[in-house]
Amino acid sequence: MSQSESSPQESPSGARTGFGAAGWRMIIFSIFMYFAMAGWCADGINIFTPAFAAKNGWDVGKLLTLVAPGGIMSVVGCGFFGQLIIKKGPRFVITVTLIASAAVILWFGRITTLWEFAVVFMVMNFFMAGFGFIAPGTLMNNWFPRKKGMALAIATAGFPLASAVFVPLIAFMFHRFGIANSTSIWAVIFLVAALVGYLVVRDNPEQIGCYPDNDPNENRASLEELENYESPFTVKRLLKDRDMWLIAAGWGALWMVTVGIVVQLVPRLTSIGYPLPKAIAFLSIAALCAIPGGLIWGWLDQKLGTKKASLIYGLMYILTLILLITQTGNQVMTFITIVFVGIGLGGIKNLITSMVSTVYGRYDFSAAFRLVIPFSIIIRTLCFPIMGFAMAKFHTLSAAYVIFIGVDVIALFLVLGTRGTCKGKTI
Repeated sequence: MSQSESSPQESPSGARTGFGAAGWRMIIFSIFMYFAMAGWCADGINIFTPAFAAKNGWDVGKLLTLVAPGGIMSVVGCGFFGQLIIKKGPRFVITVTLIASAAVILWFGRITTLWEFAVVFMVMNFFMAGFGFIAPGTLMNNWFPRKKGMALAIATAGFPLASAVFVPLIAFMFHRFGIANSTSIWAVIFLVAALVGYLVVRDNPEQIGCYPDNDPNENRASLEELENYESPFTVKRLLKDRDMWLIAAGWGALWMVTVGIVVQLVPRLTSIGYPLPKAIAFLSIAALCAIPGGLIWGWLDQKLGTKKASLIYGLMYILTLILLITQTGNQVMTFITIVFVGIGLGGIKNLITSMVSTVYGRYDFSAAFRLVIPFSIIIRTLCFPIMGFAMAKFHTLSAAYVIFIGVDVIALFLVLGTRGTCKGKTI
């Protein structure tokens, strides 16, 4: 360890605002991690399934069913790497999971059987949960305990960027270079990212002489304190902790509604008369709106607090659901609805992470996050059986939207019941 890492130096007096050069490196790298995980584990499925079906003569519907178990492994990965990050820190988890993901992607481009397709997605979701869910959230908490709202808002822009950029990019690469060569290129990108992460990322700002929030007025912890701290929030204690369950259930329910709206947005638009290309274009517009939308929620988080910002979020999506139910094909109203969908899409992932930081603080964030994220992902996936039930029983997505309004109302009460102050360790 270098002298600058072991003995923090005074930050320059001019670095009192903003995130600082080192802080921006953490944010930019987090954008990449969110982007890569969302692209490979979610958005890219739009291209992967038809591409492999065409190459190997497989049925697209069958491939989609084989993707589903990957979601379960994402939950397992969050739990496993959430525990590992407490022991080893985000830098270690980032390096290991990026290297492992490079190997998985390389394998992905060379599969020849259906069972390999299923296993690849399970392994991919497992490892990418480490660098795509657990590590960047922990980094933002460690580096920006007070500015977490805006830091997360910028970092989580990687998610909508994946929808807007990764899908056409991987489609072009598959067409131009072929599946095997394209995955080889991405495997190299992941290995380079692992090296860059190892060289650039630091678990805490104190390791390179910086201050939390890039603010010299903030108290810095000693490296010994950071490295030796053991959170009193054990798994057993957290399973009995009211706020852990309220955050997982409340924000998980908000996440469920968000996913439920987005994944069936194109079918909803086509059902009211829009041609498929236009419906897809509207989805792209929503993805692009999510980028400034994230900044809006980050600003509200900083100004009003995470709890109040989340209440506004839930109320906005109730309005969005009403607009979707009453949608008749009016161009202006459709555009307004799409903008609302996009703004909401840009908020949920930073709000849930920020709320864990609000309640448990810089020191105990990782302990709580390892349980909150897996449980909230499980709740998020309930949107699919809800939509399936609504379509089977009532043959319309409007029925699902009515159910989601009820879910949103329940979520608002859970959010209200959550404490808005820190009960974890503070300096």
